[in-house]
Amino acid sequence: MVIDFHTHCFPDPLAGKAISELERCCGIKAVHDGTLDGLKSYMERCGVDKSVILPVATKPSQVKTINDWALANSCESLCFFGAVHPDDEDFTGTIKNLKEKGFKGVKLHPDYQHFFADEKRMFPLYEALRDAGLIVVFHSGMDIGYPVPIHCTPQMIKNVVLSVRGLKAVAAHMGAHALWRDAEELLTGLPVYLDTSYSQYALGKEDMVRMIRKQGIERILFATDSPWTKADEEIKMITELGLPQADIDKILYGNALSLLG
Repeated sequence: MVIDFHTHCFPDPLAGKAISELERCCGIKAVHDGTLDGLKSYMERCGVDKSVILPVATKPSQVKTINDWALANSCESLCFFGAVHPDDEDFTGTIKNLKEKGFKGVKLHPDYQHFFADEKRMFPLYEALRDAGLIVVFHSGMDIGYPVPIHCTPQMIKNVVLSVRGLKAVAAHMGAHALWRDAEELLTGLPVYLDTSYSQYALGKEDMVRMIRKQGIERILFATDSPWTKADEEIKMITELGLPQADIDKILYGNALSLLG
């Protein structure tokens, strides 16, 4: 079994434009068309059984529309997280609604949503998410399309998880894209999950294994950042790390099952 904990797709009328713009600003080519059907076909080809889809609201007015779309399209193989925005005046109501509707978590992208991860204004939002028992996936580190300033560094993630005890936090991209040395120094050993999305291409086998062991196998989640990497290649790299099969199984699906409940 394989659970991809970090994927993206868009409603059909928006997918083409969204993918084209992301390809342009990031300088990379998508591996599928960004639609729901495109993601499902890609999962079947690559051997992925379940995808966690992480939509991001770039302004508060998008929150309800995104969450209605996510709820309508959730199924056994597609686990949609919900959208929240830090400038939503009723974020507590949004979080309550997400919890009541059965969403498992949310994605926050500090670059796209224009906040620094450890800003004081963010802590009431984090506390509300913690109190609701929702998972928070942070885009962490550099975003290829918006390289500076970096809105979520390993130090910021550390400040958040040490201040909001009990928050179910996931630092994407093995703790921080392009800031992996800082992530290894500052985040390993802390109560935060690391997902493997868009990281193996740079870290390689030795660095991946070292970070996994330092963090603890139970807090590593397989992820691809689909449609930006090929899941079958990412799965192969995980299986070739030389770890015991029981640990490989935890990374590929076991830890995700436990976290998602």
